[in-house]
Amino acid sequence: GRRRPMRRKSLEQLLLSPFGRDHTVTSLFLYISRSALTSLAILCRWAGVRGTIPQPIVVTTVFAMLVSSPRGQRMASVTLTLLALRLLGEFIHGSLHGNEFWDDEYDFEDGDWKDSKIRQ
Repeated sequence: GRRRPMRRKSLEQLLLSPFGRDHTVTSLFLYISRSALTSLAILCRWAGVRGTIPQPIVVTTVFAMLVSSPRGQRMASVTLTLLALRLLGEFIHGSLHGNEFWDDEYDFEDGDWKDSKIRQ
């Protein structure tokens, strides 16, 4: 008999289809990409030191280092960039606020720092 012509699905169609989500390779790809993006977002937020360095600057700097670094040195370059941004953020935060705002806690329900509301 004649075979039906096979149509190739786009990546978006594959990821949105029930077959694509149940497929092992596709679900593994989704899991790894979501985990990597979540980890990068958390590290960029950490490097920003409570908003001292604006988030777009941190993300752009890390992405630029990720793209421009040589192949074997990407992880080291991104790690050093995050540490350098964190040190810069700590320096700026310390210069602006002194020793204040270091012992407060983050309230996950309100999405804000607990003690900083009291001091403002």
